[in-house]
Amino acid sequence: MSSTNQHKYESPNPLRKMWLRPFQRRFIATVAGVSPQSLLEVGTGEGFLLERLHQRLPQTRMVGLDVVESFVNEGHRIFPHLDLRVGDIYHINEPDNSWDVVVASEILEHLDHPEEALRELKRVAKNYVVLSVPWEPFFRLGNLVRGGHLKTFGNHPEHINHWSAESFSKFVATEFQVEQVIRSMPWTIVLARV
Repeated sequence: MSSTNQHKYESPNPLRKMWLRPFQRRFIATVAGVSPQSLLEVGTGEGFLLERLHQRLPQTRMVGLDVVESFVNEGHRIFPHLDLRVGDIYHINEPDNSWDVVVASEILEHLDHPEEALRELKRVAKNYVVLSVPWEPFFRLGNLVRGGHLKTFGNHPEHINHWSAESFSKFVATEFQVEQVIRSMPWTIVLARV
């Protein structure tokens, strides 16, 4: 079973590619800018973003976690060199302050309790987190433009949390010191210090 994450990265849709490429460049540049020695990605899916991070930062120790075992198994098939594991964002099986940078890209909008997940990310992060979510209402508008999710007015059926860039920054600031907010249509990226 492939995930919506895999569909996003493998989509032939030119509009999706037009938005995804600059987002990835900005996200990866943000992570690289803090020169991590270790990086944990939570909600890695099959590992597409982690693979791009690995290409940019090959000397950085990296692990990817996802709660869905079939996504992790597919990731092992696609990217056998990556360290992908089954893990839960609410209960990360890692010591406190154990990762220089913790990454969660396009995860928090799916969660029933994003505030609990944010606290758990803070627990395992030593220095920084880099987080991204859809930038609303532009994400929904983008879906409508490309003909996606028309019955729900552009809202992805798995998204239960919706943030503007400003409201997401305020949400992250409840646990972290926000250092940078990057708008990359149609996503928001936040770099925050523990």
